[in-house]
Amino acid sequence: MRYLRRKLTREWFGVWSVQNYFSTLENRASAGARITYGYILMSVVSAVLATGGLLLNNAAVIIGSMCVAPFLGPSRAVCIGGVFFDRKLFFGGLAKQVLGLLIVGAGVAYVVTACLIEAKEAQVTHEILLRSMPTRSAVTLSILIAVAAGAAASLALTADPHVVESPWGQVIDAVIGVEIAISLIPPASVIGIGLALRRPDISYHALGLLTVNVVGLDIVGSMLMLAVRGIRLKYLLLEKTVRRSAETGLTRALGTSSLDGAVNVALLTPSSADVRIVLRRPSSNREIKPTLAKDTAVEIKESTGCSADVAIEIIPVQTYSMRGGS
Repeated sequence: MRYLRRKLTREWFGVWSVQNYFSTLENRASAGARITYGYILMSVVSAVLATGGLLLNNAAVIIGSMCVAPFLGPSRAVCIGGVFFDRKLFFGGLAKQVLGLLIVGAGVAYVVTACLIEAKEAQVTHEILLRSMPTRSAVTLSILIAVAAGAAASLALTADPHVVESPWGQVIDAVIGVEIAISLIPPASVIGIGLALRRPDISYHALGLLTVNVVGLDIVGSMLMLAVRGIRLKYLLLEKTVRRSAETGLTRALGTSSLDGAVNVALLTPSSADVRIVLRRPSSNREIKPTLAKDTAVEIKESTGCSADVAIEIIPVQTYSMRGGS
């Protein structure tokens, strides 16, 4: 029974043996919470496409708007920030979603629809009614779709974590981004369309659907799946502490104030780690003690209580300079 529990903890409830995994999650969330011009512009484009498709009653154009919608990043910021109890990431991702959906998305839809009203070309279509006055079964299915899309986004980060940073992982992210946009950009655009058509009932119901979808996507689907897969704040802190302890031990042993190199940490279990260090050292510097790796492992053990297998790769560096002639 103890072996089975240990095996489940290692293989299911946690992501192990991946270098800098938890720090990478934090970095991804941080990037997803930042508001950029690219995000705003892509939100504008996706909202224009979604509004055109909704007013034309053209499902193909609506699907096209999902393909360019940039809402995967902020959704991950919300769920990862929630799991790591990081308010800045959580509310930063939420604010980015509100900006992209309610301000940019609904705003662009309002402007486009208002312009078409002047030309007497805007009217309520079947695609708009699907997001504004859905049946009970349609609402239930929409929630299930949002939860499934959120779960897929988290599984892409945890099911095969070695693939996340590869080109294939980027393809998976693009597909999941489309799945997430299914629940977000059409109802956001319907809010603006309803306001422009002076149909507050349409906007109200679309806002309700959007809110339910965001909760299902960010919290019920994504955050819950990360929690089930064993992503914990304590592992992020442990990874950072191991890295910091290794850097402290190295700078002390090398007699330097800063470290020229990289310390990569892969947690193997909650109490053991694999540490791979790359050092760049000028050839003229004094030789490094052969026990440096062992001493670093001892420093990590004393500082964190975590057993570490430390390997150090030293790259000699020579600097050449040349002054240009007159």
